[in-house]
Amino acid sequence: MFNSSYFNSLKFIRAIFYVALFILIVLASITYRHYEEQENISNAIQKRYEVAIELEKLISYIKDAETGDRGFTLTNDSTFLDPYLNARSRINESFNKLKLSTRNSKKQQEHLGKIYNLVDHRFEYFKMQFSTREEFKNNLKHGKLIMDSLRVEVNEMIDYEKLLLKETDKIYELNSSHSPIFLFSSFLVAILILVLGYFKLSNNYTKLLASNAQLKIYDESSKQAEILGKYGSWSYNIDKEIFTFSENYYRLYGFEPKQKNIGSNDFKMLLHPEDKEATIQNFEESKSLKQSPPFPFRIYKNGTNEIVHLRTKCKMIITNDGCKTLLGATRDITEDYEKTQLIEERNKELEKTVKELTEFNHVASHDLQEPLRKIQTFISRIEDKEVENLSENGKTYFERIKNAASRMRILIDDLLQYSRTSRTKNDFEKVDLNTTIENAISELSETIKEKKAVVDFEKLPQVKGVVFQLNQLFINLVSNSLKYAKEDEIPYIKIQSKKTSGKTDKNIPENDKRTFYKITITDNGIGFEQEFSEKIFNLFQRLHGKTDYPGTGVGLAICKKIVDNHKGYITAKSSLGNGAKFSIYLPA
Repeated sequence: MFNSSYFNSLKFIRAIFYVALFILIVLASITYRHYEEQENISNAIQKRYEVAIELEKLISYIKDAETGDRGFTLTNDSTFLDPYLNARSRINESFNKLKLSTRNSKKQQEHLGKIYNLVDHRFEYFKMQFSTREEFKNNLKHGKLIMDSLRVEVNEMIDYEKLLLKETDKIYELNSSHSPIFLFSSFLVAILILVLGYFKLSNNYTKLLASNAQLKIYDESSKQAEILGKYGSWSYNIDKEIFTFSENYYRLYGFEPKQKNIGSNDFKMLLHPEDKEATIQNFEESKSLKQSPPFPFRIYKNGTNEIVHLRTKCKMIITNDGCKTLLGATRDITEDYEKTQLIEERNKELEKTVKELTEFNHVASHDLQEPLRKIQTFISRIEDKEVENLSENGKTYFERIKNAASRMRILIDDLLQYSRTSRTKNDFEKVDLNTTIENAISELSETIKEKKAVVDFEKLPQVKGVVFQLNQLFINLVSNSLKYAKEDEIPYIKIQSKKTSGKTDKNIPENDKRTFYKITITDNGIGFEQEFSEKIFNLFQRLHGKTDYPGTGVGLAICKKIVDNHKGYITAKSSLGNGAKFSIYLPA
């Protein structure tokens, strides 16, 4: 859980310190309040004791007044009146203190009122004059009753204060016992949170140091990559209109890395006059696009007249603070441009050469037809009228001339066919391969009948292609199987088809994602070594002598050209004496 991105973020560390700070503030507040409460409780306890003491003093003052009054009455000595006279002022002073100390207690105020009335009543008896013993006795009796009542009220006040004192003591003890535990626990939690924050911060700081070291490596690698790749990176803060350039960006323009007093205007000054307006306009348009396409432009390298071809590409990003920034990369493509120009020039030269060769091939083939036709005409006349007059050597030479002329005719026809395949416009249409195979069988019917061959084909698909080229393709492949049939075995040719793709067929390149119809033509002929499986599709390539098997080595080259025209593939698989298998891949 603690390995999630949130617990490793700055927000989590801030939250830790905010919580710890909050707890410490709460603890400080609680401690202050606790101190105030304890102070208040202590003051309350002290007042309880003061009230009890003051009540005792009040009783004592009244007794002193009573003793002085009795002494004066018995002895008629005025010295006994001093305690009586001082008692009244002291009693009033005690009453004032008690009234102030118990001002918040309604019950104590009521008791205090009763005591005050009893004291007044008692002092009234002190002022009475006695003429008889009986009056004096009654005075003592009433004085005792008042003092008893006074004692009762004072005792009730003292008992009530003791009760309040007991309750206050309990609160004081409770606070004294629980507050340290609470404060200690809270401080401990705060300390633990701070420790957790410290370790998290320490851990993040260690990771930050490692990241900084890694970033430094990446930064140096990036600088080296820019030098090797001949590109420079830049960024533009749209809101603040501030450019930042990498070191190699300066080098692209011919400046020293991080050269002072060099800014965007200095780079603009080096733009090629013909590209300046379009380049600036492209940059302005990039400010409103998420991603701009690559844009090529030219510059004059600083301090020279050398024209450098550059290409830039940028992308818009929005930072965490909502600031829009363009991130771009500019690459020196001068070498690529020059290579492209050279390739285009060579391609034009090659196209011109190929065109000339094709025209030469076509013209030469047609021009060869006329003398060859005359040669074959004279051969035919000699064969009809003069061959019997030739000697045996003459007949042998004549037969060789006849065969050579026949091969020349076949070669010229094949060259014309190859030339026609190369020059024909690819007017594609739907072609039923079943009809195509039937046409091929019909074209080769005499050879098939002569060799008693069997051509077996399953239902084939329809493809888009050039009709006469596909006819020629299957005529050449079936003819090839018939030509290289075994002498002691009836030729058997099997034609099948299925759908396939590069995912399942290794003969199709992996980067070709198209679906194909795979048409296989399998025979039981003499076959060939697998090492020649690609060579047999080259022009004028023969695996056998011209006296062993007739042919010019152009037929399979024509097949390869036709399949290439249809954006497909053709392969051959065989082993000597075990027949051959040709696979044609035409787009589905």
